[in-house]
Order: sequence, then C-alpha cells, then structure tokens
Amino acid sequence: MEPVRSLREHLLRLREAGELRELGQAGLGDVPSLIAESGGMAGMVSVRGYAAPFAFNTMSSRRHAALALGIEEEDLRSRFLEAAAKPRAPESLGDLGMRGPMEPDLEALPIPKYYERDAGRYITSAIVFARDPDSGTMNASFHRIRVLDGRRGVIRMVENRHLHRIYMSARERGEDLKIAVEIGANPIVELAAAYQAPFGSYEAWIANAMAGGSLRFSDFAGVDVPLETEVLLEGRIRHDAKGEDAMVDILGLYDRPRMQPIVEFDRMYVSEGFVFRGLLAGGPEHRFLMSFPIEVKLERQLGDVLPGVRRVVLTEGGGRWLHAVIQIEKRLESDPRTAIIAAFTFDPSLKMVVVVDEDVDPEDPEEVEFALATRFQPDRDLVILEGMRGSSLDPSSDQATLTTSKWGLDATAPMDQRDRFRRAAVVRGG
Repeated sequence: MEPVRSLREHLLRLREAGELRELGQAGLGDVPSLIAESGGMAGMVSVRGYAAPFAFNTMSSRRHAALALGIEEEDLRSRFLEAAAKPRAPESLGDLGMRGPMEPDLEALPIPKYYERDAGRYITSAIVFARDPDSGTMNASFHRIRVLDGRRGVIRMVENRHLHRIYMSARERGEDLKIAVEIGANPIVELAAAYQAPFGSYEAWIANAMAGGSLRFSDFAGVDVPLETEVLLEGRIRHDAKGEDAMVDILGLYDRPRMQPIVEFDRMYVSEGFVFRGLLAGGPEHRFLMSFPIEVKLERQLGDVLPGVRRVVLTEGGGRWLHAVIQIEKRLESDPRTAIIAAFTFDPSLKMVVVVDEDVDPEDPEEVEFALATRFQPDRDLVILEGMRGSSLDPSSDQATLTTSKWGLDATAPMDQRDRFRRAAVVRGG
C-alpha cells in the first residue's frame, strides 16, 4: 500500500481494516466520554449543531501508524529512524487547494471541554508550524490551544522546546511570531510532529521522508506546510499578551495553571466537507504519539552505547512517560547498569528503568514482573540515584527544582547461570 495522502484517506483505510467505529450523533458534551470509553478504537461522531464530524483515536497505536504508511507494523521503527536521519524537502511547492481565506471562527468548530477542571474548551490536535526569524529553521510540533473566542486562544508552549525558543527570539525583538496551524493533518505529519527532532531538523520533512517523498507542500505564513489538512489557520503568537492555561497532561493528572501567550488568528481555510480532529489528553492516542518517538529515539541512542539493546518500551503503568523496560542481549555483567545510567541520561523524564533479557517480552507486564521476582536481588541489582533532574509532570518530584530520585532494576539472569533461569517448555508432539 502507498502512504495515505490525508486524514480522510486514513479514515477509509481504518474502516477497511475494522479499526474505525462510527457512532452516529452526539452532543458536544458527550464527545469526551465517548473517547474515554472507546478503548483506543478510532471513532467518528456527528456532533449536533456543527457541520464537521469529529474524528478521534486515529493514531492511537503502532497498527494505526503502519496503516497510514502502508507498511508492516514490524517495519515502523526502522522507517521512522531512517526518515529522522534523512529528512526530505519537497521538490516543489504548490497551491493550498482549500476554501478560503475566510474570517477565522473557532466557535464554529466542535471543540469540547474534555475534563471537568479544564480552564475551557481546547483544540488538542493542533500542529503549529513556524520559522525561526534568526536562522530560518522551520519547526512543526503539537500544541494545545484554549479557545477564548472566535479568533483568539491561549497556546501552551513547553519552556526551552523549539517553538518556545523561536517565539522567544521574536519576543526579544518586540515582535509577534507568525505561525500556521493545522487541525486534522495527514497522520504521517502528526507522527513526525510528535517527535522532538534536533533543532534545525524540520519535522514536516521527516514526515515527507517517511512517506517516500509523496507529501505535497505549500508556502504558507512563511513556512513550508504540508497540504491535505482539514483546517488551516494563519495567525500570530502575541509577544505582549497572555492568558491562563490549565489542562490535563499525558499522565491523566491536572497540569498546574500557567500564564501562556495568546495566539490571534487572521485567516482560516478548510477542505471541502472537512472533518474536525480531536485528541483526549492522557488517552491512548496522546500516550502513543508522545511515547513512540521517544522509544525509537532512545533505542537508537542506547544502541550506540550498547550494541546488545533490542527494545525499549515506555510502560502503560508509567503513563508511557516515566517508566521504561529495556530488553538487551547481555554481553557483559555490567551492561544492565550501563543501560540504566544511559537511559536516565538520554531521557531525564524517566524515573524507573527495568532491564530484562531477550527471553522476556518488554511489553508484557506479567513477564517483566516474573523476571523481577526470579532474577532480581535488591541488595545487588538495584541502582538508586538522588537529586536527579526529572519530569515536571511527576507530582511527587520537587516542583521548585524539578529534581527527583530514580531507580534502576537489573532483572537479567547471571551470564554463567542462564540455564537455571530459563522458563520450562512444554513438550509438543512426538
């Protein structure tokens, strides 16, 4: 199969694969619970009072990502890594091919309030495109936007991440930052935009590399933006105005309230018969999009240090953010400890790392626990690190200094006694 060209083409592919549930009509206030109760299944619902249907969970698993790319699931990681290493610029730029420009009207879009204590209604699937005014570097990344009215919102930017860095460059000169925002982008673009690429590596070109160079682009708001999106907004992140942002994070906990910049939109474009795209914070789709690029990146980084690294899995119980299981082919008794220290170095958000042997499935929590029960001794195999930089999302960490303690667990069998630790195999036939 060829890579999909748009969200709607992806929805057709999900339907054909039995991965899409069509839910009829519902009120806007019912949408969050429909997503929460979907179990990660992709869905479409017609929202009463709004022209655009609402799509969700369209990229909630490796299977969904593989379907979008038209490849086998086992090839997903290598395709992603190859594209991240060699982004592909478009050969030419074309026209938008959308209805518009029109006056922006966020109130006309089916944007729900997802959680009871959210500060308001949030666009949760916005991909923001911007160009650094100093270096010319382009960036694409996911950001939540709290709707204030038909043309204004409050945009959350994590401090020192790339969009925030570009915004601060403009702000220091007393200028607003011009941006483009896509809602309902090609899912391949979404996968790339969730990746924290090195500054200077444009995520939309990584998406194009994943798609074999098949994505089309246009020069819009001073940035090369990928086409075939459902909604496209042109606007500015104001250098001189802020509003309150308070919403649920990837762990399903309430993030602390912050004052964040206001974004003001000047023009809006939509595809004919457009679909609105939403994402439940802390839900399976949010966790997959945030964790998959980190798993792949960490796998590569650890593999450069330890060639025996086979898999890295961010666990569901750790919110797919704080806890990791690393599967290795142990070549030295020190390898697990090396993997633990390196993982904490490469991904400061990690709080716990468990290292297991090749015969343990890192995605199976029962197998991991059994390895801990039978191969781990706390006095010998436990690594505790104090006063380490941690994740701001962990409410148990020191929120003033963002420091935490971390622990690593070596659940591998001793190399000279492996036979003692092998699971018994049942006789089959003969």
